[in-house]
Amino acid sequence: MAQKVQLTPKQAKAMDSIKKELELKNGNDSVFKDISTVINYKYTSGLGFTQDRREANTISDVDFILALTVGYEVAKTAEEIVEDIMESAWNDEIKPKNPMLDTASYNHGVRRGILELRDAGIQFTLKDK
Repeated sequence: MAQKVQLTPKQAKAMDSIKKELELKNGNDSVFKDISTVINYKYTSGLGFTQDRREANTISDVDFILALTVGYEVAKTAEEIVEDIMESAWNDEIKPKNPMLDTASYNHGVRRGILELRDAGIQFTLKDK
């Protein structure tokens, strides 16, 4: 089974609006009648979505179809990823690659390293895929 698509917060908001319209099941609506009419509109109308759905136009073809059929989730920011790592380190959930290392000490080192980077003003960034 395919994985959920990672979207930006704005793209997810646009997809939320599209999914909401689809849930209304308005059989008279030529765009939001069902998933196939939404896909057809995006790729054949030449107009694209407007207003609160505008960001859906920035989603690639494959990701748009997967988001409609499989689902989507909001991609985490670099700061959220760092927070997740810190949380895991606080709970001693990160296993050292070297089995000779003590897990608690290793996690303390992870926390200390991230805090030192933060205190030094290092910005956590990720490159786009």
